[in-house]
Amino acid sequence: MMFIPNEGAYLLAMSQDGDLWGYAYSKQVVIVSPTHLVSTVKLISQLWTREKQTKNALKIAEETGKLYDKLKGFVDDMEKIDKGLNDARKNYDAAINKLSTGRGNLLSKAESIKTMGIKAQKQITIGNEKPDPLEA
Repeated sequence: MMFIPNEGAYLLAMSQDGDLWGYAYSKQVVIVSPTHLVSTVKLISQLWTREKQTKNALKIAEETGKLYDKLKGFVDDMEKIDKGLNDARKNYDAAINKLSTGRGNLLSKAESIKTMGIKAQKQITIGNEKPDPLEA
């Protein structure tokens, strides 16, 4: 900005050379008179504020994209955990079935062997099962 502090001098210069303002502008210089100084400075301030807001909006959009991608990764991980827990539960149930609840399970086989006369001092119980007091 080139400030001409005398309004009369500014008006005389503009009237003497009609292309003066355009020539200065082509060289990236804005000639400003006292009448336009405050409004020009306010305009520049507003432009800088908008530029800053635009940069902030772009950064917010970028960070929001990163946040969304992290959230997607977290959801994927939770689904993997859920599948793992379900698989673990199925495997546990299958093992318990073989051990104590399924047809021909290990405990029933062990108990039938015990009735054949093995000498065992302990009673096998699973979970909350209570030993049968009549068997003791």
